[in-house]
Amino acid sequence: MRLRNIGLTVAATLAALAGPVSTANAFNIDEYVEGYWYEAALGSNRGWGFQYLPTGPEKGIFFVAGFVYDSAGNPTWLTGQAEVFDGQFEVDMPLQEVSGGEFGPGAGTPVASDWGTLNVVFHSCNKADFTFSGGADFTQEYDPFLQIVGGANEDRCVYQKEFDSCPAGTTEIADRTCQLQGTYTDDLTLTNDAVYVLNGGVFIGNKAGLGDPVPLDGPTLTIEAGTRIVGAGGSNNALYIQRGSKIIADGMPHAPIVMTGADYAPDATAGQWGGLVLNGAAPLNTCDSGVCEAIGEGDSGAYGGSDPLDNSGVLRYVRVQFAGEKINDEDELNGIAFQGVGSGTVVDYIQVHRNADDGIEFYGGTVNAKHLVLTDIEDDSVDWTQGWQGSLQYVLVSQIQDETVDTDRGMELDNLEQNNDALPRSGGTMMNFTLLGKTGELGINPRRGTAGHFCNFVVVDFNNCLDIDSAATFAVASAGDLTISNTLLNCSGTNIVENDEDTPDPWSVVTWFEGQPGNVHGVDPMMDGAFLPEGSIYLSGQPCDATTYASDFFDDVDYMGAFRSRDSAWVWGWTEFNQNW
Repeated sequence: MRLRNIGLTVAATLAALAGPVSTANAFNIDEYVEGYWYEAALGSNRGWGFQYLPTGPEKGIFFVAGFVYDSAGNPTWLTGQAEVFDGQFEVDMPLQEVSGGEFGPGAGTPVASDWGTLNVVFHSCNKADFTFSGGADFTQEYDPFLQIVGGANEDRCVYQKEFDSCPAGTTEIADRTCQLQGTYTDDLTLTNDAVYVLNGGVFIGNKAGLGDPVPLDGPTLTIEAGTRIVGAGGSNNALYIQRGSKIIADGMPHAPIVMTGADYAPDATAGQWGGLVLNGAAPLNTCDSGVCEAIGEGDSGAYGGSDPLDNSGVLRYVRVQFAGEKINDEDELNGIAFQGVGSGTVVDYIQVHRNADDGIEFYGGTVNAKHLVLTDIEDDSVDWTQGWQGSLQYVLVSQIQDETVDTDRGMELDNLEQNNDALPRSGGTMMNFTLLGKTGELGINPRRGTAGHFCNFVVVDFNNCLDIDSAATFAVASAGDLTISNTLLNCSGTNIVENDEDTPDPWSVVTWFEGQPGNVHGVDPMMDGAFLPEGSIYLSGQPCDATTYASDFFDDVDYMGAFRSRDSAWVWGWTEFNQNW
């Protein structure tokens, strides 16, 4: 059969099966490039139709369908599919010729036979190279028309630029792969037409020492939506934003910024790289008087200062995956470490997945955050110390259920280990948390003199839900600076721990918990994964104290937990590794 040209029936139905896991390197072949790619010279009636079906974390099946005509005009129906992974810009799609059978209810079974291969290399959302081999051997130019069969408008796809070269200050080490290394003292923009590989510790701004002045004109790292950054080699590869510098990582719901290990399969291990560290100039409580500073863990530089409004930039729609390292008991790398970061920093829609130490830790500072997802963390999911005073709303903690993988507390909350009454005292104001635990672990552990206000929490499936430790913490609670309201605890062991240390608790935590408004423990909320079931009595009528939560930061809601409903949940579209929700 002599092949003449290629055309498409737009109404084709595409379906198929998943395949094995592989690796990828720079683009996202996903639903934002699906639709009709047509041969422009002949109008929009000949080409290939693509459709993407997500099948698991950061992967999916990419389908293709089209007609091939012989010289007499007889059509041959071709279909193909291939598994693709986030970060992939090129795909080989084996094609099969389909003949026989009938559309509709008629009898007949189609027959499929191998035909050849279609190779597609995407340069942007609007440009791709198509090459055929096996059944045909030619290349044609196609333009995208991405508004059919459920396809997305092309302006929703963020990959609008064709790769030309790596940004100044980075080195091209492979096709569309740029390496970052060392210290950057000038502004740097990471465009989403390439993937970026960390080579060792990468510092934005000079690493500060104690007593160094905070630069007024430090560099800014800007990361475009949809960009991927890859680290490997444990703690040697990490991204450090220094005092006076900024990171502007402003992703989008359909194009989050991803910082990940080289292996990001669902069962990939933690600790592949060091993680993300932000050093700011907001107050700490690590010294007796004056302006306090500290040196960050993992040799990440000095942080702390006198500016509670310190601005370290923007983190929005960002995922940090398979990072962290416990160097020793006193030196650890978290998924994201906020070290002396101030309230001028924007933190919203963040996921940390499978970190080898804490998911997110606040070391002093005043930074606030919304819409946090901490999944499969191998130590504490949320941790604060050194006088952090900020606000959090909408937080999901989901602990790994694999009994062979260690984890720890859902929330470990300290003022300061060396001086439990150091000032400024740690004390987060928190609203709308859902904590899904693991057998043998502890949900919330306020200790070492921390304050804090908790409202509209749901804590389930830990061994113990709540444990208050340290005399200083009980004193803070007695003074009304540690409160819990509208909170449901339901754990497999003890919901509220009392007298678990050598020194008995000074008063009953159970009585204290039950004496605050809206609290309930030992009642099964009948969770639907991470969600309260539709019609639950805890989904309305649970307002938080208007005085305690009188801040423009908090949304005024009256339900327990992180979500009003499954359908309206803010996690969909930008998070991954959420198959248990």
